[in-house]
Amino acid sequence: MVSNFAFTLYEIFGYLMPGSLAFAGFAVIYWALFVPDIPLGVAAFAPGIGTWVLVIAGGYILGHAVQAVGNMILRQVEKNAIEMGNAPLLRKSALESASKLFGVDAKDMEPRWAYRILDEYAVQKGQSGDRDMFIYREGFYRGTCIALFFLALSLILRSAISGTSIQLWHWRMAVSAVELVTTALLIGFLGWLFLRRYRRFAEYRVTRAVLSALVLLQFPKDGDETQESMREK
Repeated sequence: MVSNFAFTLYEIFGYLMPGSLAFAGFAVIYWALFVPDIPLGVAAFAPGIGTWVLVIAGGYILGHAVQAVGNMILRQVEKNAIEMGNAPLLRKSALESASKLFGVDAKDMEPRWAYRILDEYAVQKGQSGDRDMFIYREGFYRGTCIALFFLALSLILRSAISGTSIQLWHWRMAVSAVELVTTALLIGFLGWLFLRRYRRFAEYRVTRAVLSALVLLQFPKDGDETQESMREK
């Protein structure tokens, strides 16, 4: 029940929400390139059920694409977290413990495999703690920062093309390039904040996995001979 609930949360926070922002960015680009003189009808915006289904489905699909782009662009963030450069003692313990579990020499163990082995060990022992929370929050921040940067760029493109306006009931409000650029900068700043949060939660995910496994190895449960045998070697 809990694992299914966490999975649902990741679908919402990791895919749907970032994808919805990316969908808005594509809508702004389409507006700027193909119908720049048509005002954005905020007051008259009343989509039906069918439209909402298409928007949600499109946002969800785009969310997967956004995460794929994030994996490529932010690959170094993931690498830095797994390398555990800010915690050399933790890195050393992780490599030694993972090498014993895997049956190889510590000097042949790579940090990325050490993390995966220890993470799987904690999961198999049923002591994964807040693992799901770190995963879906990390995915949320990664996808949202990419989507916010994309939305900011789309607004900058819109500012370069004249004719931007918003329809408010019976009157039209013109939107200047300065207003659009200012909004884009604010959205870009939010994207930068979300990027920082992504880096933090990536580190949290890795350190949680390593610490959980190390604690289980150090303090075995009654009747568990795996940890005892490792300490005797």
